[in-house]
Amino acid sequence: MRRTALGLIGLVALSLFAIAVGYREALKRDFAFASGEKPPSELGLSEEAVPQVEVVKVRAIEVPEHQTFVGTINASLTADVSSKIMGKVVAVYVREGDRVKAGQVLVQLDNSDLLAQVRQAQAAVEATKAALSQALIALNIQRTQSQTRIEQARSELNQALEQLSLVREGARRQEKAQADEAVRQAYAAYERAKEAVKMAEVELQQAREGVKQAEAALEAARQQLSMMQEGFRKQQKAQAEAALRQAEANLKVAQATYDRFKPLAEQGVITKQKFDEIVLQLESAKAQYEAAKAQMSLMQEGFRPQEIRQAEENVKQAEVALRIAKERVKLAETAYRERVAALKQAEASLRATEQQREIVYEGARQQEIRQAEERVKQAREGLKMALAAAKEVDIKAEQVRLLQAQLRQAYAALETAQVQLSYATIKAPFSGIVAKRHVDPGDMASPGMPLVTVIDPSSFRLDVTVPESHIKSVRLGEKVSVAIDALNKTVDGRIYEIVPSADPTSRTFIVKIRLPQVKSLMAGLFGRATFSTGKSKGLFVPGRAIWREGSLEGVFVVEKDTAFKRIVTTGRKAGGLVEVLTGLKEGELVVVNGTGKLRDGTKVRVVKH
Repeated sequence: MRRTALGLIGLVALSLFAIAVGYREALKRDFAFASGEKPPSELGLSEEAVPQVEVVKVRAIEVPEHQTFVGTINASLTADVSSKIMGKVVAVYVREGDRVKAGQVLVQLDNSDLLAQVRQAQAAVEATKAALSQALIALNIQRTQSQTRIEQARSELNQALEQLSLVREGARRQEKAQADEAVRQAYAAYERAKEAVKMAEVELQQAREGVKQAEAALEAARQQLSMMQEGFRKQQKAQAEAALRQAEANLKVAQATYDRFKPLAEQGVITKQKFDEIVLQLESAKAQYEAAKAQMSLMQEGFRPQEIRQAEENVKQAEVALRIAKERVKLAETAYRERVAALKQAEASLRATEQQREIVYEGARQQEIRQAEERVKQAREGLKMALAAAKEVDIKAEQVRLLQAQLRQAYAALETAQVQLSYATIKAPFSGIVAKRHVDPGDMASPGMPLVTVIDPSSFRLDVTVPESHIKSVRLGEKVSVAIDALNKTVDGRIYEIVPSADPTSRTFIVKIRLPQVKSLMAGLFGRATFSTGKSKGLFVPGRAIWREGSLEGVFVVEKDTAFKRIVTTGRKAGGLVEVLTGLKEGELVVVNGTGKLRDGTKVRVVKH
């Protein structure tokens, strides 16, 4: 029984030993298979066979060095179109991807206030032009009257000198005829002066009527503005109806005046300037009538904000018209006084010529000689006064120059307002494609805020970031290889700009590379640019000497007659050669054929070196 038990124990131990040996041999085979090696029996070789191998010596050689940097593709010409003013966006006429032409409207801002400013500037220009026109008229009148006064004063002096000569020397028949002619001329001048006074009275009356009309228009404009701002009442509607009737009556009066004076203007009885003023009054009456009609219509329909602003503008224009009308009254009163004075002067001249004729016919007495001498003295004083009064022409001329300067200023303000108005219409700076739309209707735009981004699709560039350690090897005009992964294409680009300042945070420079025309190329794609950074030395072996097991790389190094496995780290590749960064030394021998049949420590025979 005991012998049986010992026998069983021995049998079990023998079985376990056999299993262990088999497992060990299986592990060896598995390792050989995992490493790419095959057992000698599968290679058809006996255990004693020695593989024949070719080897090369590890060499240090110099090869070109390249560096790859990444970047983003952008359009060569990109514009973030923004507004120069603050305003509400009322319309956006483009969408992302739309093609636009240079000058095409992209965005429209609210321009109601800017339009009101333009209209106000235009009104200021018109008011200044009207004031300048009146000043020019006054200057011409003053200049004409001054010249007339001087001529009359000189004529009176000459007449006084002739009269003095007559009373001293007596008269001849020819002198009597001259005296008679002088009386006839003086009488004609007196009649013309009387007619001029009548015309001046009419002009003054019309000017005063113009003031009344302007005051009525101003009051109507103010009432209209008040009604727009406060709402309408029954009495206000009644006032509007009364204003309409008054405007209609004023229009009839202006039309009648026009019809009465038109034949006189065609016959040359009145001056063109006078007829132009009558035409202007008729046009003003028509405008007031239309304004009154519009006011009645607005009372029934209600008012919008822009109509209220227009009413405020109408009040300002009515105030300007009233000032102009009052200025016309002043000018008419001045002209009336001057024409009355001219009438008196003509009357005095008539009396003097009549007295002179009497002296010519009757002869002179001592008293008449003294009177003639006194008249000469007075005529000389009158000439001095007329010459002194001529300086008023300079004052009027200075007023004209001042108004001309104000007119230029008004035109400049109008131009500024028009420029500001143009800023509300945002246009494309060049032809291209809308890459980004930043706003929608209802948004507020502010100066410098991008509204639409427009790009030129005809030319693209790659913007890469290059570290400061490599920027010294980058040259303008250098040709570089650019890989565009999204398009699976590699193209040649050329460096055309190196931004001369580095990013202080990343210590990198922006290098811009111009790209050729590539189908489907778009802004925002990823790109890689490969730069040549010079040459460097390294240890290189043929690529076929490298074996790979999973993530490991290595070679077989032959020492004497034995091949040993050596794990290495590889780097650059150049013309079939692979750089070995770690694991080898220069001059060592590596196997270049049959590495799949070798195992670590295999005896080999070198047949080619």
